[in-house]
Amino acid sequence: MKKLNLWVIILLMLAFWVSTAAAQMTFFLVDNFEDGDHQISPEWWKFDNVTLTIVKNSEPSQADFVAQSCGKYSLNVRGKATNWYVGGFGSNLSLDASEYTRIQLDLYGNRVLHGKLRVEIYEDDNNNNQLEQDSAKGWIPTKDDKWSAEVNILGEGFTRVSIPFSAFVDENPGVGDDKWNPDKKGDSGGLLKVQFIAIADKADGEVNFNLDNILLTY
Repeated sequence: MKKLNLWVIILLMLAFWVSTAAAQMTFFLVDNFEDGDHQISPEWWKFDNVTLTIVKNSEPSQADFVAQSCGKYSLNVRGKATNWYVGGFGSNLSLDASEYTRIQLDLYGNRVLHGKLRVEIYEDDNNNNQLEQDSAKGWIPTKDDKWSAEVNILGEGFTRVSIPFSAFVDENPGVGDDKWNPDKKGDSGGLLKVQFIAIADKADGEVNFNLDNILLTY
């Protein structure tokens, strides 16, 4: 009986370890900004009229699971538009994203300034772990696929946004292989880069929103 009990305990411990390991692999965290820095681990570079600042999140006034999961800090994005367009920011990834089905992020909007956020992702198709772009044509990739989707920036408060990769549109058909295949087979860099473009709700409008908990998940 003692031997039987020991085996039961071992099997239960093994089952717990397997389930815990599986739970730890259900998402890849791109950034939650809890280190208080957007220039290291990972580095977020910006372009055109956006300003990036790490800000402290306010305490939710009532039970709010999304707000509570956002921790102490988030990334504030603000700027003024020229013909609707404000600017963008992004980060290099180079990871195998073939096991994930969507990108998720938490958006904190503004009571007055809304607009849209375009999410752009780039995956390697010529197996060299690099993203070749044409600077004379808006930095469009010349060898690899670029995919995009847009979400609305809602009002004040955190909103969780989950975008399946199947909802992304091929922005450069005829370049790359026009297939969503962000794996790291051979010398491929997999999912090379994620980028965000801020778009105002007026041609000469502004944006002011926070971004947090950017991750890839199932």
